[in-house]
Amino acid sequence: MHVVQALAALSIGGSELVAAELTEYLRDHGHRVTVLAAPGPLTERVQRAGAELLPWPVNRKRLGTLRYIPRLREWLRETRPELVHVHSRLPALLCWRALRKRPAAQRPAWVTTVHGHYSVSRYSSMMTRGDAVIAVSEAIRRYALHNYGIPQSRIRVIHGGVDHTVFAHGYRPDQAWFEGVYAEFPELRGRRWLCLPGRLSRYKGHAGFINLLAALLPQHRDLHGLIVGAARPGSRYRDELEGLAAGHGVLDRLTFTGERTDIREWLAASELVLSLCSDPPEAFGRTVLEALALGRPVLGWSHGGVAEILARLFPAGAVAPGDHIELRRKAGAFLARSPQVVRSEAFSLEQSLAQTLAVYQDVLQTHREDPPR
Repeated sequence: MHVVQALAALSIGGSELVAAELTEYLRDHGHRVTVLAAPGPLTERVQRAGAELLPWPVNRKRLGTLRYIPRLREWLRETRPELVHVHSRLPALLCWRALRKRPAAQRPAWVTTVHGHYSVSRYSSMMTRGDAVIAVSEAIRRYALHNYGIPQSRIRVIHGGVDHTVFAHGYRPDQAWFEGVYAEFPELRGRRWLCLPGRLSRYKGHAGFINLLAALLPQHRDLHGLIVGAARPGSRYRDELEGLAAGHGVLDRLTFTGERTDIREWLAASELVLSLCSDPPEAFGRTVLEALALGRPVLGWSHGGVAEILARLFPAGAVAPGDHIELRRKAGAFLARSPQVVRSEAFSLEQSLAQTLAVYQDVLQTHREDPPR
């Protein structure tokens, strides 16, 4: 089977990591994979897995990107992959237009994954037009059904997963890693870390995190806040957050690490991990799952995919969305006495990937038995 994984860019993020993991899994099972995406930090990883790469800038939301449609159409005509799996909207639009003039019987099977609460629009509806539609959480399944009216039989929930051999319960980074961190961020030495992972986007809850840090510091003087994630080029959002921290008098207790590929180490070394996405809520909550797999306690707003993870793995970490008083109370209690996070094999990466491969096989079987007209 030849599968195309189509996504905006091979950057660090939930949908991007899913595409990379699927690429590795498919290659390990003897399948051919082509990845259509702008280059990024995950490029080397998919190439190391043996995938072919179409490193086109399909993440640029500009008219010039449409010029890749005829190029993609020709590539699809010559290569004839059996299945295209799209993970983001612009590549989905490009692939759809590249395929629509092909005879229906010659088109590859079409699978989409809804990775987020996309705006309700014709453009976003591309992500619900798959022969099979994968939702990354029950919350996303309900959202897609409510806003796009797709048949329930066509959508399936496949939660993301974690490799429990990599994110092993009780894992702790070695001293060499810590020394590298202290060389780059000397202010972190001798501190306990309060961590908010995620790119610098307003809905991720960074302002609430800074407010929480300021409220906790009088009782926990060894605390230091970490914001682990990349900012968009040219964004002034970080400047705003630094201004907020300065206003609270905690700028010297806050570190922006930028984008990191060693997220396991940062989560494992943190005293407490936060998930504070507001509107929309986190579609799945990958870093919540990873932190809990490592045995690190998590506090998060109990909605979206995070609610589903916490309900199963760590109910004590659930906080009603927007209840900052309860968030502060629980954070203080967890810092005073770290709660035990029970080891669990739930949400395994192997299961998640196997379920996705089963969807591919079901869709291809349907195509063989009842070719589209």
